[in-house]
Amino acid sequence: MASYDWQQFEVVFQAKPDYSPDQKQADAALKHRKEFGGKLFFDRIWSTLNLQKATKAYPPRSNNELKELWKRIVDAKSSDEQKLALLYYIIRDCRNITLEKTFLQKTYLPEKYQLLVTGLWELDHCQFPRALDCLTDPTLIPPTFPDDVLMVLLRHPKATPSQAMAYYVTVQPPLQDETVLIAYFDLLVRTSVSEAYDFARQSSQHKRLFESLVTSIHEAEPGDARAAGAVQLIGMPFTEDEERWFEECLLQGSASKCNGAKDSILMRRLATGRLQSDSTPQLARYKGNKTNGANWDDIRTIVNG
Repeated sequence: MASYDWQQFEVVFQAKPDYSPDQKQADAALKHRKEFGGKLFFDRIWSTLNLQKATKAYPPRSNNELKELWKRIVDAKSSDEQKLALLYYIIRDCRNITLEKTFLQKTYLPEKYQLLVTGLWELDHCQFPRALDCLTDPTLIPPTFPDDVLMVLLRHPKATPSQAMAYYVTVQPPLQDETVLIAYFDLLVRTSVSEAYDFARQSSQHKRLFESLVTSIHEAEPGDARAAGAVQLIGMPFTEDEERWFEECLLQGSASKCNGAKDSILMRRLATGRLQSDSTPQLARYKGNKTNGANWDDIRTIVNG
């Protein structure tokens, strides 16, 4: 039996050595690269092999370009497993079950690499449910490119908030990229005030995220959702620092010009039994609109007896 030299394109593609990539698939890869901010996960794997200019190498559009791509990967200064992983990505592009099965059987690519490449390949093809099935598998911990995966799930129009949250909860990406941190926190603010509050408390950027939460709620369009968010925030068990940040944000900070800013402070003070200790000039003079026949002056009178 002839040996299977995976480094030789003609050996791997012996059934069809003149195979050429599908043009529609190549167009789709370019489209998805643009949607992903200019970088596919193929490109990221490519970089781990110390290869340059992924956008000029992939996607290939002809048999010759495919052969050249294969050769560049084979010649990379990297481990065989890393090379095989990226070659497997290319094999998946061919959408030939027999070719794929033979490649895996002959190269003994570890299942962990198979799972990772399949997940990233599905992600590059915007098949988010299938991608998550692979990328959230416990065998892939620690995860690969976790912040990048999360950002795609947060930003791509075909991905859903629940997919981004499921990935975060399962994988716990480090959020080392501040852009990803803020994007994920913004998602929490839109979906759950309590989860956003808890997330901020556990973050190294506690103050910044807390103030962002306060501001986001007060900048929202007037309506039931905004009112519900404000009430929920006011009911949170603030620390002493958070009490101070809350009032500073609403009196002098980024939320100070929002409608209802002073009302939120007074509602918080009323809820925590501190309305009578109001010594802040900006608040002491504030009456607010009458609600159910009473404004803040009326409420102060009642509270102070």
